[in-house]
Amino acid sequence: MNKILLIEDEIIIAESLRLFLVKHDYKVEIASNVEKAVGNLERSEFSGVICDINLQEMMNGIEIIQRYHDLEKHGPVIFLTAYSNPQVIEDAEAVTPYAYIIKPFNNQQLLTTLNLAIKNRAAFSPPQNCKELIENLSEREIQILQLLATGKTNREIGRSLFISKFTVDTHVKNIKEKLNLNKKGELIRFVLSNRLQS
Repeated sequence: MNKILLIEDEIIIAESLRLFLVKHDYKVEIASNVEKAVGNLERSEFSGVICDINLQEMMNGIEIIQRYHDLEKHGPVIFLTAYSNPQVIEDAEAVTPYAYIIKPFNNQQLLTTLNLAIKNRAAFSPPQNCKELIENLSEREIQILQLLATGKTNREIGRSLFISKFTVDTHVKNIKEKLNLNKKGELIRFVLSNRLQS
């Protein structure tokens, strides 16, 4: 039976969703605050994680999922949130969720998404160490990758390196082609899994 961690501070929503998923053969643990969420992720293995973003605490759901990946755990993540702000969505993309569902949501839609996420889990495993691929990158490209992994935008990277955003955009495009990766979150995970942090 697949075990899911549900990180949600609204208890009524969490319990309702837990009962629904249990009826569909999932085992569900609820974490209603950051401490419980991080503790569960550190202690247990989960087939997937469903996570709210705004938990009314110092650490938000995106930061919790980053901690999850830092633990070298990469099961599929579904964000379930009321936030549709483009900046929040961009921040969430950096931790490579399988899906981003905006509340109010349809239980059946979430179940279908979760089933697909579990089924395709292998496709979301961390990339292998790729020494050859790293050797194909220039020093500047590695530098930009390292800055991307800190959460900086292309514009901020440009300011840090005293180059234009357009130049950074070009470097990022070349990096993606060399590594055969498409999303910013995949690049960040490549840096983490290959220990390229500065």
